[in-house]
Amino acid sequence: MATSEAPELHLQESLPSDEPARRQPPAFASLSFSYSSAADRDTNLLILFHGLGDTKAPFASLAKSLNLPQTATLSLQGPQRVPLLEEEAYQWWHSFDELGELIPNPNPTPTLATLIAFLTHLTTPSPAGPGWPPSSIHLFGFAQGGSCAAQLALAWSLTPPPASRSASHDLGSVVTVSAPLLSHPTASYKSQTKALVVSHKGEERMIGIGSYRKGFENVQEVSLGRGEGMPRGRQEWEEIMRFWAANLGNRSAIEFEKGVYEVRGGMGAAQSAGARNGP
Repeated sequence: MATSEAPELHLQESLPSDEPARRQPPAFASLSFSYSSAADRDTNLLILFHGLGDTKAPFASLAKSLNLPQTATLSLQGPQRVPLLEEEAYQWWHSFDELGELIPNPNPTPTLATLIAFLTHLTTPSPAGPGWPPSSIHLFGFAQGGSCAAQLALAWSLTPPPASRSASHDLGSVVTVSAPLLSHPTASYKSQTKALVVSHKGEERMIGIGSYRKGFENVQEVSLGRGEGMPRGRQEWEEIMRFWAANLGNRSAIEFEKGVYEVRGGMGAAQSAGARNGP
């Protein structure tokens, strides 16, 4: 009667994740923002960009209502006041001429330089910075704020040049709502940041999805139907939430624990499980 050998089993201590459960809050004097840690663990960072003439406050409230798991949030405020308005209203770059007319081709370069410096701070390891991995940083922006978020994702992907950067340098994702790119990407390298471009019916020409596809390797489109403004209600948010569910990180508690052991099988265990060497 044949007897089977007991599988060889080995205990190996699992190394806990080097990633902290809590990140230190950012400190950057050149920008105004509202920051909130995640309710559970700071695995992701969602940065929100408001539209022209708004402030950081509504998007800070939006971030709180989204309540995304393991996601810290940072609602940025545009660096410039909209001129000639008594109420608080901000813009991401110089947007109006001397007659108060919208500038058709604004220059985002100074703002992008400030935001690149901010991302550099966010990704600087502790104690000098919060130490966020770029792939754990996700952007969301509406209208002018969406254009700013998309341009920032492209600019960051090319800083430093692709030849000298690591594979994990690109940001995790960017979601834009009713927001065209200001530039027309021509670089041979495409950003690996995943992009979700959300628009209302009738905005397709203004959005210019072709420019997004020239700049980003992975682009998804969502149409909200006729209307304007931010998504409203569960149905209009559904595809955005689905996109985040697929792209936001989700770390299990066991990854942060010490003294946790995993069972590894030796050759006997592998053979008992039906494993075979390759040809």
